[in-house]
Amino acid sequence: MLRILLIFCFLNTNWSPKHDFHTSLTEINFNPKTSSLELSVRVFTDDLELTLTNFNKGKLIKIEDPEAIVDPLIEQYIRKNLALISPEKEVKFGKFYGKEKEADATWIYLEIFDCKQLKNFTLYNTIMQEMFEDQTNLVNIIYPSQKKTIVFDSETKVSTWPF
Repeated sequence: MLRILLIFCFLNTNWSPKHDFHTSLTEINFNPKTSSLELSVRVFTDDLELTLTNFNKGKLIKIEDPEAIVDPLIEQYIRKNLALISPEKEVKFGKFYGKEKEADATWIYLEIFDCKQLKNFTLYNTIMQEMFEDQTNLVNIIYPSQKKTIVFDSETKVSTWPF
């Protein structure tokens, strides 16, 4: 009887392998035709769901929930944690285009407009750092044809635009 109960509990849980590290990957590509930055943010889906649940005052959020519920939360969360800041302290947020789930990750798509001249701008990235002490956010930037990588962690939340 105990064996049947354990099997039943195992089959009825949302069990998935946990990962030992917490990281996001953001790809920023400059589009010379539109003078905009196209952003793709890759996060672990289980970390995103936990973060959005926390951001939503404890109300459980799953990526499979209706877009009308999940997408506005993702957009609000990203606007709070990922931005480009001008030398005059003007904040440029990304326009949210949507998300895409693949395997154990979720991609989030954004675009920041009017980005032809970014000298002395600051990049701000605190994605999931409030949730995980070991959170590391890698940002690969291709602008216009040069590539740089910036690492954000518990000590680094902002970085000067590298070009």
